Amino acid sequence: MTRVKALVVSHLYPSPGVERHLFVHQQVLALRELGVDSRVISPTPWVPRLLRRGERNLRRGAKPKAAILDGIPVDYPRVFQPPRRIVFDRLGDLAHPTVRRLPSLRETRYDLVHAHQALPDGALAQRLAADLGVPFVITVHGADVYQHLRAGGKVERRARRVLGAADAVMANSSVVGRLLHDVVAPERLAVVLNGTTGLERPAAPASDYRPGEPVVLTVGQLIPRKGTADLVTAVGRLHRDGRRVRLAIVGDGPLRRALQEQAAAAGVSDQVDFVGRLEHARVLAMMARAQLFALPSWDEAFGLVYTEAMAQGTPILALRGGGPDDFVEHGVSGGWLVPEHDPGAIADVIRGVLDDPAQASAIGDRGRATALGLSWTRNAESTLAVYTRVLGPR
Repeated sequence: MTRVKALVVSHLYPSPGVERHLFVHQQVLALRELGVDSRVISPTPWVPRLLRRGERNLRRGAKPKAAILDGIPVDYPRVFQPPRRIVFDRLGDLAHPTVRRLPSLRETRYDLVHAHQALPDGALAQRLAADLGVPFVITVHGADVYQHLRAGGKVERRARRVLGAADAVMANSSVVGRLLHDVVAPERLAVVLNGTTGLERPAAPASDYRPGEPVVLTVGQLIPRKGTADLVTAVGRLHRDGRRVRLAIVGDGPLRRALQEQAAAAGVSDQVDFVGRLEHARVLAMMARAQLFALPSWDEAFGLVYTEAMAQGTPILALRGGGPDDFVEHGVSGGWLVPEHDPGAIADVIRGVLDDPAQASAIGDRGRATALGLSWTRNAESTLAVYTRVLGPR
């Protein structure tokens, strides 16, 4: 088979020494094994040296202009980006004049352009595909359906136009696919589930963390939609019933102080640990240590963190009606699905895990098998099938 040459456009691509957004890289690596040669363009907002304060701007400033990650060539062109809230619908257009001048676009004949997210990457990919005379496809990870298509005005209109113009659109979960039904024609829409990021065996548990105590772990940014406040409320309810459980909160964010005050008001400050950010390997070890991984987050398109926890053999708690519907069978395999904003249901699940650890372990074991079946090879095979359909006979 003739090898496919793909130009991948993703501002969500990792850079040397940064563990964030590994999922796009994992897909690119798996596609390489199937005969797809990819080059990645990851537009990076230009930040003047004097303004490189704060974690995000420091990270942007530290990126090289180009790198090789596991054999994958990546360009990180610096692009002008005014405040996103002002011209978010046009960020792809503003990046285009800089990106189109990259030498890598002149040196290689690409077969297609693959963007991850309609805005801003899809808008840029649409213009690059026109320059190169090739088709373009988009993978929707969640922000487009939960933010851009709900934004109204110019952002929503542009997202709809870009998605409508793509030769194919891949949704990363069934719920995202349903939310795209009125935007993308059925013959151009495919559901391609994510893989489980880089896990073949469970990590060694973090046995040094609170030995002997039952632990419920949550991982995520401390913002409202992650549902951390509902977890603290659930722990408070269990405390009033005389049940003690340790809640470990990994991550940080603007709600940290409010959550600490909530825990104090509920009388469970000594049961809630604000662990902060951890390296990925330590997060996996904490997942393997926990009796339950709980993230009652809404608007989760897929939730790679869930499948990472499942791959450790740890059962999970998630909300019903989101991405985890694709890989969790409630109370049977993987974990439990509860209604949104229902601390009582969360407390019931935790109580059940405490009362019947053998059943919880069996549910976790079945979930591990499911998570490992969600391989990036399977994801790449489905993605390549979309490429092949778009490209036609070669």
